[in-house]
Amino acid sequence: MIKVAYTSRTGHVEKIIGKLGLTDALKINDGTEKVDGEYVIFTFTTGKGKTPKQVESFLAANPGVKAVVGSGSTAKSHIETFNFAAENISKAYGIPIIAKVDGVGTEEDMVLIKAALEKM
Repeated sequence: MIKVAYTSRTGHVEKIIGKLGLTDALKINDGTEKVDGEYVIFTFTTGKGKTPKQVESFLAANPGVKAVVGSGSTAKSHIETFNFAAENISKAYGIPIIAKVDGVGTEEDMVLIKAALEKM
């Protein structure tokens, strides 16, 4: 299976990683972390549709990103920018979005994400 790197502010992305059983996923804290080879990045959206700074730094220093998974909120105050970080990363790096989940996602989301990761 492909490597996974993730960042989590509220704990939702970390819970997704746990639900997927990805015990060897690399947690991005400040963006200086390194990963060798290809990987999938899991992220949240910050502010009004922005990619977290630590994710931008990490992506710039680690060129092997192959896909993205986003976690966001469909709450009324966030619906207009739901998973924009995943959209931003997809466009900037020309990679697919595996999933855009609400909060910690559903069981169906986990099945879809796990299947996509296994194919990579």
